[in-house]
Amino acid sequence: MGSTDRRAGQFGSFRRGTGRRLPLDITIQSFNHSRSWLLKVILEQNPLEWLMMPGVLLMLTVARSLIFLILVLLPRVDAMASGAGFAVPEFFIHEELNGTLNPSEYQDVELLTRNHSFQLHVSKDNKGYSANAHWVLIPLDPLGMVQPSPYWLEYGFPLIDNIDVYFLNDQGWHFASSMGDMRPWSARQRYGPNFYFQIPPDTTYALVRLQTLGSMQFHFKIYDDTALDVALIDDAVFHGLFFGALIIMIFYNLFVFLMARDEAYLYYVILIASITLFELSVMGYGSMYLWRDNPSWMNSHVQAITVGLCLTFVVLFTRSILDVQSMSSALNKILLIECILSAIMAIVGALVSNEWMVRFTAIWPLFVVITVIISGGLAILRNRPGARIFVAAWGAGLVGAVLFSAQQQGWVATNEITVNSLKYGIVLNVVLLSFSMASHIRKLRQEKESYEKEARENYELALVDSLTGVPNRRAFDSVLEQEIERCRRDRRSISLMMIDIDYFKNFNDRYGHQQGDDTLVRAALIMRNALRRPSDALFRYGGEEFAVVLPDTDEEGARHTGERVISAIRKLCIPHEESPFKQVTVSIGAAVAKNANIGAEDFIQIADQAMYDAKRKGRNTFVLTEQRNTPVVNIGDYFKNTPKDTL
Repeated sequence: MGSTDRRAGQFGSFRRGTGRRLPLDITIQSFNHSRSWLLKVILEQNPLEWLMMPGVLLMLTVARSLIFLILVLLPRVDAMASGAGFAVPEFFIHEELNGTLNPSEYQDVELLTRNHSFQLHVSKDNKGYSANAHWVLIPLDPLGMVQPSPYWLEYGFPLIDNIDVYFLNDQGWHFASSMGDMRPWSARQRYGPNFYFQIPPDTTYALVRLQTLGSMQFHFKIYDDTALDVALIDDAVFHGLFFGALIIMIFYNLFVFLMARDEAYLYYVILIASITLFELSVMGYGSMYLWRDNPSWMNSHVQAITVGLCLTFVVLFTRSILDVQSMSSALNKILLIECILSAIMAIVGALVSNEWMVRFTAIWPLFVVITVIISGGLAILRNRPGARIFVAAWGAGLVGAVLFSAQQQGWVATNEITVNSLKYGIVLNVVLLSFSMASHIRKLRQEKESYEKEARENYELALVDSLTGVPNRRAFDSVLEQEIERCRRDRRSISLMMIDIDYFKNFNDRYGHQQGDDTLVRAALIMRNALRRPSDALFRYGGEEFAVVLPDTDEEGARHTGERVISAIRKLCIPHEESPFKQVTVSIGAAVAKNANIGAEDFIQIADQAMYDAKRKGRNTFVLTEQRNTPVVNIGDYFKNTPKDTL
């Protein structure tokens, strides 16, 4: 049983086993509900946290595609999967070195093969890069084609420049068609990325002429009409998932870039976009969808351009996400040189033919990726976050690129793994790099938190007196305004104390400024400890002056607090021979504003005046002044605004 027969049997058992299929709209609706619930849970978290989960979005999209495949495509395929499709295992090849071969001159196949030295060839072998034309003779009789079903010959390498096909029957050789990636899409017979030629009835041989500036590949298969439809659907689904994953990563990383404003994500977006365009080109979908009517220039230049762009932004992405410059200046210079050369390759690729660039574009990426992996290895040694995943990602990409390049060069056999190795490597690279980027997001978040913490600390330092460790005048102005507003809103009283260390200038003159600073520190500590409530706040107002804000405090509370501060300072017993008290003391003036119906400047002036009253009364005492009914007038303003004849 052929592969399509086995597939048909599996699909048939699927339908027979269930007996019925779930309604499509109910299933998709249920899936959408589950996805919406999961996204809601994710979005309720920290945005930078759920941005580290690209695999969730990718998984949901792939799951939905698979559900669509099972519920919609497979039942349809089951109805037409009774056909056959098989690879051509052996054929004969002639390389055109001198002269040309004219099939119409040969009715006898044996004479054709003998005169032109056709050699037996196995399908897994390939010739690598060759500019010479190659003729491929394919025997069709042994392949088991059963008439009258239409059969198709598929050539599965979309990058062939020119392909001419002849079929042999009882009347001789008949020219079928000319196709290639240099020809418009209208020349093709089937809607697909590869080349398809309908085999006429009673055909015994196919003769194919291949010519290209790139790699010479021999990918031939035979399909009947229904099996070809199945194969085209299979390829469309597989490649749809592949390109869908790439497009998801493009928009995901673009979204992250717009949020985080980190250039690494912009480089990665352009990198994935370049990879996507390159794969569209080499897989034939570029000619199929993007440049159908004028494929010649695009197919001659797009590969060199996209490879150059890929390598340019691979290097920029690596330098940014690993911070290579901080690890090694020499390695950073090497990457910069590779970046410049890759950019030049993209520019030159737009100007010259693919004939000059094809081998360089196959080899140069290997050197760049090796340098990138070395950078990742150095990052591992420096314990950079995500470096191990980064190396694994580009290691997978390197393995895929090496296998694909070796297959294109003709160094390894052609099989399912080597032909699709680059796609597998890209998928692994993108998936693993998404986790590496998650580590990068964590690093960004940690850096942001560190900067915020440093900013808070700097702000707090700007509000704290560096000598005494208590808040400074700037903090005092802010807190006083806030507390007055709060107490006014709550219709509560607020008290303010202005404190001055007595005879402090004389103390500095006698004992020195160092001893004076020590006294300020000790006095601030004692006064802060004398405050009982957490809301009471001590500030250094300037020089030897301090201020205390007492929210929700009336006259009695202010008096008790002031006397407690004076007593605490006296208990320090700091000697002061220039003071009549022979020790350090303080004078305190306090003001109380009922319902906080006062401005901050007036409040400070009243408390300051009370402090000077305490000094006039002999110092080492406490004076309390209640809020006045008339505003405080500056004496200078009084004289300026009073008419002279009244003085």
